[in-house]
Amino acid sequence: MHASRQSPRTARRLRSASITVELLLNLPIWLILLIALVGFGRVLGDAQQVSLASRVGAAVASQSSGLPSANQLPDEVRDAVQRSLNAAGLQACQVILEHNAGGHPFTCAAGTHSGTSPSTPLPTDGVYVRITVLARDPGLAASLLHWIGLDSTTLGLRQSSTFRYALEIQNPSQNSPDPARPPQPAKPPKVAQENRP
Repeated sequence: MHASRQSPRTARRLRSASITVELLLNLPIWLILLIALVGFGRVLGDAQQVSLASRVGAAVASQSSGLPSANQLPDEVRDAVQRSLNAAGLQACQVILEHNAGGHPFTCAAGTHSGTSPSTPLPTDGVYVRITVLARDPGLAASLLHWIGLDSTTLGLRQSSTFRYALEIQNPSQNSPDPARPPQPAKPPKVAQENRP
């Protein structure tokens, strides 16, 4: 009795065929992982853009002179948020403005979504503005995640930013200089000295 031996050429063909079958079996798994990675990466990038849009909106609102008397979201704030979101192909569902510039807390919103403002109140040690941006990605990320079985249509991106109101109304007695004390000249900035041998 002797065992049949395969020729080296036949052994190589069998090895090559088994590698091809393994690749074909693993390829769908790798493709699904790649698509999920791209989809989640896109969602994270969009979340960063929504965060930037809320900071841009809060910065513009903190510089808005008509904020204390406004009864709706100022156009310049809405436009600044939308420009920032447009850079990533996003659209704002809702922009919520909160401030205490008029002496009492005030909230207004613009948009199609009915979201709520953050549960934490504005700080009370000064005058602040907070912008909350709610957005959804109607594009690539939603399509990719839907393709692998995840429903991202209910996922909303939400970010809030709070800035101190730059045009804070100060007490007039704080603005008037003391006549008995002459104004002090501004000190020059300190320059770091290098230690050279």
